[in-house]
Amino acid sequence: MDHYEHVLLSWPAHERTLVSHRYGHTGVLVAGDLHHPPLVLLHGRYTPAPSWTPLIHELASRYRVYVIDTIGEPGISVNDGARIRTTEDYLASLINTLNGLGLTAAHLCGYSFGGWLAAQLAVRHPDRVASLTLLDPAQVFAPFSLRWLLHCVPPYLFPRESTVKRFFSWAGQGLSGHEDIVELGTLAMLSFRIKAPEASLVPKEQLRGLTMPVQQLLAEHSVVHSPGRVRQSAERINPAVRTLLVRDSSHFLIQNQPAQILEALDHLTAVATP
Repeated sequence: MDHYEHVLLSWPAHERTLVSHRYGHTGVLVAGDLHHPPLVLLHGRYTPAPSWTPLIHELASRYRVYVIDTIGEPGISVNDGARIRTTEDYLASLINTLNGLGLTAAHLCGYSFGGWLAAQLAVRHPDRVASLTLLDPAQVFAPFSLRWLLHCVPPYLFPRESTVKRFFSWAGQGLSGHEDIVELGTLAMLSFRIKAPEASLVPKEQLRGLTMPVQQLLAEHSVVHSPGRVRQSAERINPAVRTLLVRDSSHFLIQNQPAQILEALDHLTAVATP
């Protein structure tokens, strides 16, 4: 949390709020003009709100940004109520958080595990989502790759500094520009044990029903899944989904190529205003 707070020193002016519900308290960092379109950001596993640092200044200049620390994850949210045991629990806590923020509908952007949660909200509560942007999403249009699952075993079961750093180094695929997120994720994994369930693949029939503007940005060197397989699967399931390949990017595409993400977000939100 010391590192969490240190990274936030570089953020634009923002507010911090806790939304109470039956699962505990969800922490949200809010930045940007109140009159700008609302944009909700959902982070990946073990990479809480500060992971959005490369984008936050530009996003806050054009959106009212709500950066949620997902409950059950490291960060300022506290799961001191009912345990998060199912997808329905995740969604209930998220919907209660959106209600507490006064958001009836918003643009939604999720990274990795946050992409899975964003997709789950979109398929089950489409009225709450004006547009959906998925950043190298996990378990949405294609399952985890076998090599991802195998590499996850050592740091998840034996979270020592050596195993965790080796895991994040591999996920970065030799590219530069994501050292801060690696440090954040490493400290989080060494100091916090997630007890909530892992993401399960979103059913194809639910993804076919998505009608709001949807796009997914896939990292060229992703290790979470096969980008080619994800693209082909999305084209078969829902041809309306826009798929973009982010060149020269690892799974840490927010850090590797922030400008490409900003351009894609601006493109999608321009055609869908909540």
